[in-house]
Amino acid sequence: MKKLIPFLVFGAVVFAAGSCDKIEEPMKPAVLLDTNLYPGNWDNYIANEWPEFAENPNTERNVLLEDYTGHRCPNCPAAAEVAKNISDADPDRVFVASVHAGPGGITSFQDLASDCGNSVTNPNNEFCTEFYCNESIIYGETFQSGFGFFGNPQGTINRKSFGGNMFLFSTDWQTSVDQILAENDLKVNIQAESNYYTETNGFFLHVQTEFLEDLSANDYNLVVYLIENETEDFQDSMSTIIEDYHHHNIFRGCLDELAWGRSITGTKMLGDKTNYDYSYELPTGTSNLDYHLLIYVYDVATYEVLQVIKHEIN
Repeated sequence: MKKLIPFLVFGAVVFAAGSCDKIEEPMKPAVLLDTNLYPGNWDNYIANEWPEFAENPNTERNVLLEDYTGHRCPNCPAAAEVAKNISDADPDRVFVASVHAGPGGITSFQDLASDCGNSVTNPNNEFCTEFYCNESIIYGETFQSGFGFFGNPQGTINRKSFGGNMFLFSTDWQTSVDQILAENDLKVNIQAESNYYTETNGFFLHVQTEFLEDLSANDYNLVVYLIENETEDFQDSMSTIIEDYHHHNIFRGCLDELAWGRSITGTKMLGDKTNYDYSYELPTGTSNLDYHLLIYVYDVATYEVLQVIKHEIN
């Protein structure tokens, strides 16, 4: 599933610790966002619909569980059930992204059938849905060596290293999630607002990040995942082909098509706030009810996710 429009522009306002706690007005781009997604005069959007962020009261660090999976992976449905159960037990703090990729990118577990479109040999187009995307391929290629990633199903918990490995078997996911939730080491806050328009099937997303302590000189990036809530399609489950398997939380790519996101500007000191703005048109035949967003900040040096939030597009 490809993105249909370009992409992102951001406005940033940063202030150091000790300054007043009121953030200045964010920059409001009139041209660089796809203003055609607004069904009206863009000046009206700027004047009346551009959100103003209040102080973020959140005190909890959330968890991003990335389940690296494939529709032809016979053991992956069992791992997906583990991920779902973990998230269902704490839905406000644990969020799942089903990333269709293997070590090195695309393996036989993610690949499409060789006879897709052949009405004789594959009349039902079995295994012909492209669940992977450019960004998932990049992640598979990047993490194939040195991170403990050697096959599906495996997953990451905030991309944190446990026992020297970032990638864990599903039997270790719950313990690792529990550890992060218990430690609750919150260094960055995130909040978001969006405006969706049925007339154009597009939306504008506004995100604010805030550093809650002085951090190192490392780089920190902001990433926004587009997550498809659910779809029914073919899945190999213990070598049995399920025709109407429920795929959940499918990672469909990043809003700006940048796998590693955008750099957070400024000094990364206590109180620093940065605003980012996105525009995006959803695929034809879908709506905002078919998707949600996972928005996270990570440490570029270690890949560890410092904070993640789930955002419903509305």
